[in-house]
Amino acid sequence: MKIPIIASLGASTLVVSAATYSTTFTPGFTAGNLDGQDNWVAQGQWQADGSGNVSNTSGAFIRAHNTSVLGSTDIGESMEITATFSLTGFTTPSTDIASFEEGILQLGMSHQQGVQSFAYGLAAGLFYSPGSGNLVFRGNQGIEGAGTSSITVGDASTLGSTTWTMQTIFTKTAADTYSVEASLSGSAGTFALNYVANGEGAVASDLDTDSDGGGILGGMQALPSSAGSGGVATPPFGSVTVSDYSVMVNPVPEPSSALLLGLGGLLIARRRR
Repeated sequence: MKIPIIASLGASTLVVSAATYSTTFTPGFTAGNLDGQDNWVAQGQWQADGSGNVSNTSGAFIRAHNTSVLGSTDIGESMEITATFSLTGFTTPSTDIASFEEGILQLGMSHQQGVQSFAYGLAAGLFYSPGSGNLVFRGNQGIEGAGTSSITVGDASTLGSTTWTMQTIFTKTAADTYSVEASLSGSAGTFALNYVANGEGAVASDLDTDSDGGGILGGMQALPSSAGSGGVATPPFGSVTVSDYSVMVNPVPEPSSALLLGLGGLLIARRRR
C-alpha cells in the first residue's frame, strides 16, 4: 500500500510516497507454514493459525520477513518496523542458557532479502537476562554508540502471559551509521531506546552496498522457543505469538523535490492568511 504526501505548486504536483506493508494475518492466511503466504519468506517454525496469529513452534533464531516492501541504501531513508506479540507463561529456564540464546523477539534489518535464515545487520528487541532474571529491552546485532541502548523492563517471572507492541525505527544518517529509535509498550509500562549504531560484520556493511541487489529487508526473529534452542532444555517462554506486523519505508526526497514541497507549504500558508 502506498501512502502519498501531496504538495501543490501552481500547475505542478509533487508526490512523495512512503511504502507500507501491514497485516493482521487475516483474511487470506491459512493454517500452516507462514512461508509463501502474502509474500512472506519464513523459516518453517513460523506457523499461521488461520485466525489472525503466527507463532514459532520449535528451534532457535526463527526468522521471517515480507518482501512486499523493501528499503534501499540511501542516506536519510528510514525503516519503521512494528509488531504486536504475546508471550506464554514463564518457566524458570535451565542453566544451560547462553548469552546468544537470551532473545525473546527482535526486529531488525538485513540485506539478505528472500533468504529464510537471513542474518541481521542491525536489530533491537526484548531479551531475557540469565544473570538478573529480568527482561531487558536493548539494541542488538550492531555496535551501539551514544544514547540509551538498553533498559530493564522487569522481573521476567512476573511477565508471563503478557502482550506487547514493539517498534523500531532505523534512520541512515551516514555511511554505516544509523539513528535508532525503539519503543516497547505493554502491561508493565512503556520503554524507549534512542541511540546511534553502526552495523555489525559483513552483513551490516552490506546495508551500505546491498551486494545481493534485492533491497534492504525488515524482519522479525524469535529465540529461544518451545522445544528449546541450541541445547537449552527449558527456555523462559515457550513461544511467541505475533498478531500484527507492519513495515514502512520513508524514502529520501530529491533535493529539488524537497524544495518544491517546502515552497508549496509556504504558498498554502500564505493563502490561508
